[in-house]
Amino acid sequence: MAAFPDFSDFSDSEESEFYPKISGFLPTSHAWRPRPAEFERGFGWYQDGYKRRVKKPYYHFIWPKDGRNGSKWGRLKDIMTGKGPDIHVTIGAGKNDHMFHRQRRDTWAGHMNLDDRGPDCSLSAAPWTRKSRDYAANTAYDYKTRKYRRRYDGMWTDAYWPEGNAKLDGYKYPYGFRDVDGNRWQWYSYAGQ
Repeated sequence: MAAFPDFSDFSDSEESEFYPKISGFLPTSHAWRPRPAEFERGFGWYQDGYKRRVKKPYYHFIWPKDGRNGSKWGRLKDIMTGKGPDIHVTIGAGKNDHMFHRQRRDTWAGHMNLDDRGPDCSLSAAPWTRKSRDYAANTAYDYKTRKYRRRYDGMWTDAYWPEGNAKLDGYKYPYGFRDVDGNRWQWYSYAGQ
């Protein structure tokens, strides 16, 4: 078995005197962590290339934000009016893996044609949800109307709203948006920022 190299005399920079000198450790700006176990459909759980035995997977409800909540009622108003993104379920091998396994923005919005990354660890739609029906399979989230609809030419596939609830009261347009073809548009007064 290989032993750790001895870095105890590591003193190349002036900053090294501020760090504790522990054998085998170097100062770093971003510490490495192992990725959580990922579920391969039909094969099981894998972590760092090895199959992992998971007795009980953890299911998490994820409610994504689209950036447009400008009232005191916020997301509760979204439920009452039927607007905003849908809540979905993710699965993880560990209790705290829900942030890693949540769907990406283009996935939950249904705009996978604009996202060139591979699949994420999200589950397919449950049979009792509206996403599993044929009509819903052809819909995507429209950031303009804040509803799931069939694609059309004026659809916004992403939007960037100002931060903070006070600025959103009565604010009708975002800083920028992306159209159905993936082209980004920005409000002229914020184009230089």
